[in-house]
Amino acid sequence: MRVIVTGNAGKIGREAVKALTAAGHRAVGFDIKPGPDGARTLPVDCADFGQVIGALSGVDAFTRTPDAVVHLAGIPAPGLAPDHTTFEMNAVSTYNVFSACARLGIPRIVWASSETIFGLPYTTPPPFLPVDETSPDRPEYHYALAKHVGETMAESFVRWREGLSIASMRFSNVFAEADRAALGEIQANPSVRKANLWGYVDAADAGQACRLAVEASLTGHERMVIAAADTIVDIPSAELQKTYFPDVELRAPLDGNASLLSSARARELIGYQPRISWRHW
Repeated sequence: MRVIVTGNAGKIGREAVKALTAAGHRAVGFDIKPGPDGARTLPVDCADFGQVIGALSGVDAFTRTPDAVVHLAGIPAPGLAPDHTTFEMNAVSTYNVFSACARLGIPRIVWASSETIFGLPYTTPPPFLPVDETSPDRPEYHYALAKHVGETMAESFVRWREGLSIASMRFSNVFAEADRAALGEIQANPSVRKANLWGYVDAADAGQACRLAVEASLTGHERMVIAAADTIVDIPSAELQKTYFPDVELRAPLDGNASLLSSARARELIGYQPRISWRHW
């Protein structure tokens, strides 16, 4: 397939391009930064609707509109910009991609939603563990609010445009190679990671999840947690639950270091199987 990857200079974006290319697809990036590793990248600002719909209308690499868009562009975490900037950039860029794809008849969108929708930093405990897509949304950051708005928009766009599918990938904290230096500090003070239930996902697994979602026969709007199979700390998960969330209902056993974020829905829908643990690093 011909696939556009917005934000292909980012952690997930570069891995998504690698995964798509390795699977035989033709991937072109849209980014305001140069693409990594010589990846073909067009200078497109996704916060500008005219640039988005113009570029998606067809580029020389494709000669026509793409078969799918993987939308990863935006501010990638809370606290990296003023709140209003984070919300505006992420909500507007997501609208622009959804709207342009719907108008141009591009049938598949995969985009970066976030685990933050569930209620990080969990000053109010989750209603149950492991957390999954049935857990109620409780955005506590402006970043999370923009992702929540994005998923709400996805529901409307698939209703408005027959044949359009949108996969909202609720990525856990993404670790690329440069982030691994923080591992020692995390092990020394595991309480700091309570804020996201000790969740994480290797960037390469996140990229493969994007490729799987592009290839899957999805309909309508689907939400999927994308996390590693284990937690980021070397403490049994049952012990974490008893120490930090003793009154929270357990809906599945927490064997060993099993993640407190369930990726079972992603496994069911797209065949996602996280392969990489921090223990492999």
